[in-house]
Amino acid sequence: MKFSTKSRIGKASKSIRVETSDPANAKFNLKLTGEVKQFAIITPSKAILKGTISEKISQVVTVAQGSKEPLTILQTSTLNKGDFRYSMKETEIDGKKVYEFLIENTKTSVGRYSDKIFIFTDNMEQNPITIIVSGDIQESVFKIN
Repeated sequence: MKFSTKSRIGKASKSIRVETSDPANAKFNLKLTGEVKQFAIITPSKAILKGTISEKISQVVTVAQGSKEPLTILQTSTLNKGDFRYSMKETEIDGKKVYEFLIENTKTSVGRYSDKIFIFTDNMEQNPITIIVSGDIQESVFKIN
C-alpha cells in the first residue's frame, strides 16, 4: 500500500481491506490515520504580478520552515524563462530563518503569463516546493486633463 501525502496538510486517513489466513478474521478493514505536517509555509501562496507596461511590478514571497524539520534551499529553477526574474535572500523573521523571493515582471508587452519557481531543498521527500507566478500586463493608461 502507498499513501501519498504530497500537497496534503492536516489529518489524513486511508482504509485498506486486509485478508488473512485466520478463519476467525479472514477479512477486515484497517484504517490508518495520521497528521501531515506542513514542511514549508509560502506567503503569499502565489505571486500575482498585475499592472501596466509602464510600471514596475514586483512582489515578495517568503518561504519559511513549516514543521520542526529545518528548511535549507539548495537550488531553484523555473518552468519557462522569460516573463519575470527573481532573486532569493536568506533572512530572519522572529528569530527564524526564512527565504525571501523578490519576483519582478520583465514582460514588455500586453498579455498574461503563468510560470512556476521550483525550490529544491535538502529534504528529498518534499522536493520540489513550488511558487506559482502569474502575470497580467495591461496597456498604460494616460489621463488627459
